[in-house]
Amino acid sequence: MNLESGSQDPSSGQNDATRRQRRLLIPINAKEDSRWGISYALELHEKGHDLEVCLLHIGETITEWQVLRFRTQVEIAKFQAERAEAFFNEASEPIAQKNMRYRRIFKQGDVVFTILDTAEELACDEIVLPAQTSGLFKVFSNGIVASVLRRQRAAKIILVDRHGVVSTI
Repeated sequence: MNLESGSQDPSSGQNDATRRQRRLLIPINAKEDSRWGISYALELHEKGHDLEVCLLHIGETITEWQVLRFRTQVEIAKFQAERAEAFFNEASEPIAQKNMRYRRIFKQGDVVFTILDTAEELACDEIVLPAQTSGLFKVFSNGIVASVLRRQRAAKIILVDRHGVVSTI
């Protein structure tokens, strides 16, 4: 596991002991829709919420002999970590510009399990995922978002559209 902290709180001056920091887990990958959660976090920040954004990229464990025949596990892990770094740089830029607290986390493993497990490990309040575009897809999909919804644990699952607006489940 590679855990790297980002920008720290520039001392917002909030002394209110009743306000608790909200921790968001936003899984990111190569797809544009994985960045929709960034817009959601930025909107909450603009509204004055105290946030920490945890950006998670997951490298799936490669076990196919067709791949392992040409690359070692070490080479694959290095390639995935380099890709993760590029995704983190892009995704964290708007968060860093707003001086928001964030972490960049790269893990290898099953995507759904790793999302849910990381949310528990980091005590995240919310897991922010892209909303699906059609109602039938939401109900019958075997995709990652549907699987996370089916296996939901303590963290609340927030689905957002391309503008970071919360979508109903």
